[in-house]
Amino acid sequence: MIKGVKIRFEIHNILFSIYKFNKTLNNSSIKKQINKQKKEDISLLYNVTLNSMRLHLHCSKIINKFIKKKIRDQEKILLISAITQIVFLNFKEYAVINCSVEIAKKLKLYPGLINATLKKIAKNKYDLKQIQINFRDLPLWFQKKAGFLSDFDKKQFLKRFHKEPNIHIVFKDKEKLKKFEDKLFKTSIISGFLLNEKNFQNTDSFIEGDWWVQDFSSFLPLYNFKKIGKSKIFLDACAAPGGKSFQMLSKNLKVVLNDKNKDRIQTLKTNLKRLNLNAQILNEDFIEFDNKRKYDVIVIDAPCSAVGTIRRNPEIFFKNKEPNFKELLSLQENMLEKASILLNKNGFIIYMTCSFLKIETIDQVKKFIKQNDNFLVSDFEIEEKKIEYSKLIKNNFMITIPNIIFNYNIDGYFAAFLKKIK
Repeated sequence: MIKGVKIRFEIHNILFSIYKFNKTLNNSSIKKQINKQKKEDISLLYNVTLNSMRLHLHCSKIINKFIKKKIRDQEKILLISAITQIVFLNFKEYAVINCSVEIAKKLKLYPGLINATLKKIAKNKYDLKQIQINFRDLPLWFQKKAGFLSDFDKKQFLKRFHKEPNIHIVFKDKEKLKKFEDKLFKTSIISGFLLNEKNFQNTDSFIEGDWWVQDFSSFLPLYNFKKIGKSKIFLDACAAPGGKSFQMLSKNLKVVLNDKNKDRIQTLKTNLKRLNLNAQILNEDFIEFDNKRKYDVIVIDAPCSAVGTIRRNPEIFFKNKEPNFKELLSLQENMLEKASILLNKNGFIIYMTCSFLKIETIDQVKKFIKQNDNFLVSDFEIEEKKIEYSKLIKNNFMITIPNIIFNYNIDGYFAAFLKKIK
């Protein structure tokens, strides 16, 4: 067997499962498939799989330049993976082409078509690397839901949504940051972007639990929330994997952590153990909470389309099925309504989503405020007086598409502080 065929065949099967059956890389069956691979192959698998999904729209345009007839899904996925490796990852083209031809034979496709097409693409790879996509190349459901974006924001999104994310880390306190053994671009007195992203989990400070990975956009709202005292009771309604919970616990706040998903709860517990943090943990459906429970601050990082995290979850566009917006919007509304019942007077709901679509963010908050006249949108104050951070705040909402800060990639995100005034 040609070297590299086996792992590339696994990559193909994973991509096909995601595309055809709407799975994700975190799906249990796919995780099992990945964990069976040799340790040295797993890095290659993630590299090719993630970038094939990030760049599949670019690859599809390349395919259409060289193949005019309709091709089968298996052929399309095989070509996308191969083009990603040849054009965008600069792998040795002969190895990629030979492996792809062998996979085509295994799948009973047309190896001659795969071979001839990839050889032509390899000859033109430097020109093809410059291929651009436009807004109408994006999934139709996204075009409709994001039609409100300005032309400038659309251009920014197209420029950045397929780039690899940067790693942003948050420390328990400023002293832990000062002792950090590696290079960092600071974003606050307790956070920054890693300049050396390789093997960061092997550093002593990570093992000792000094810090955790958390996207800058997710970090910013709670870092800037200074409206309530330490004696109050906080609830993180959808806590796992834990970034926002760790922020609160590091401030010695009284926090109850909840998550409905048992697997995610296990991840949360593992993270808490490494960080040497303790909290009461619940594994319940937030909507079914006893109404007698009362809290002063309820953090809702609501289930959503997650389009803001498209860089780290590129399957959102790669899958042939759109998110179930009807179900997601209903759940978001119900969670906000439930929080309003459980919240003490003068308390806050911190409503967040890793989406920037109006229907999941601004529209949801406006609808909630209209139906609950005992709530108002509170000021979103910025702790660090930096113009880059202030640009993310509009009408007291934090909202951003997948963008950059100080030339580092950040997720698209939304946050609002909703105060109960009576």
